[in-house]
Amino acid sequence: MRKNFVEIGKLTNEQLSKIVLNKLHITRKEVLIGSGVGVDCAALDFGGQYCVLSTDPITAAEQGAGALAVHISANDIAASGGEPFAMLVTILLPPQYDLEHLSNMMQEIYEEAHKLNIDIVGGHTEVTEAVNKVVISVAAIGKTDRILQYSDIRPGDHLILTKSCGIEGALILCGDHPQMAEHLLSEQERAQLKGMKEALSVVKEAGIAKKMGAVAMHDITEGGVYGAAHEVAEAAGLGLLLRKGNIPVNAIAGKVCAYYGLEPYRLISSGSLLIVQHGDEAPLLEALREQGIEAACIGEFMSPEYGICTDCGEAISPPTQDELFKVK
Repeated sequence: MRKNFVEIGKLTNEQLSKIVLNKLHITRKEVLIGSGVGVDCAALDFGGQYCVLSTDPITAAEQGAGALAVHISANDIAASGGEPFAMLVTILLPPQYDLEHLSNMMQEIYEEAHKLNIDIVGGHTEVTEAVNKVVISVAAIGKTDRILQYSDIRPGDHLILTKSCGIEGALILCGDHPQMAEHLLSEQERAQLKGMKEALSVVKEAGIAKKMGAVAMHDITEGGVYGAAHEVAEAAGLGLLLRKGNIPVNAIAGKVCAYYGLEPYRLISSGSLLIVQHGDEAPLLEALREQGIEAACIGEFMSPEYGICTDCGEAISPPTQDELFKVK
């Protein structure tokens, strides 16, 4: 009998829908938003007070995994319009793991959460033969007075990208392959890598965008900017025209992608945020830049029959295996 095997990384959207999501049905009135393709946060209604929740693992990175674990979950909460304030952290360790490394990782997790005014309120730590390297899973809890939803996106709305794509991918690849980084990057670029770690959070820009009336937001993780943009358009039930020349690629990520033959637009990119805005996008772009956050308008939403494509005529397919996993 032929078995259906899966690739390393996230399930495809089709697999997720058919195998996982169709088993889940919301029955409680308190649940406003449940699981869905491209939906990173659940939302609960506690009588006018909204609680948003998200969970994510770190499996692809070793160096700096603690910081990444905090930021990707906090970013999900922020992208929903919420303020992250608490986290639960589960850490699975392989046998014979160095406890000094665990201590350093926990210190990193605490420090990154503290910078964002987030408390670590619980979790679980275990040594198990089920893993051959560290796995960190974070459940983040947030609160909000307004939940941003993809269903509010309309044709003509603008799609804005903050910072540049590939930040997280570059950090992971350079951290896990130091010899490559030593060979490929200049001394100045290697120094820049340390500063890039501070760019992993989108909490600040999400707060600005919400105040400026953003319709919806989505942080960019596995599948890169193309995958995230497709998820937003699919969830909104709309077409999307991406202006490829407007999509900024992080300079170091561009170098690393060229070295490994990777597609930067499909490389994991935490630290960058997609923002959907009604009407004139200029005031939001200006507000972000005034706070030191670079941003660019990279596309417009269209009617559904238009499809999801670039202005070069390139059809954008649903997210598949991230480019990161092509590097051994």
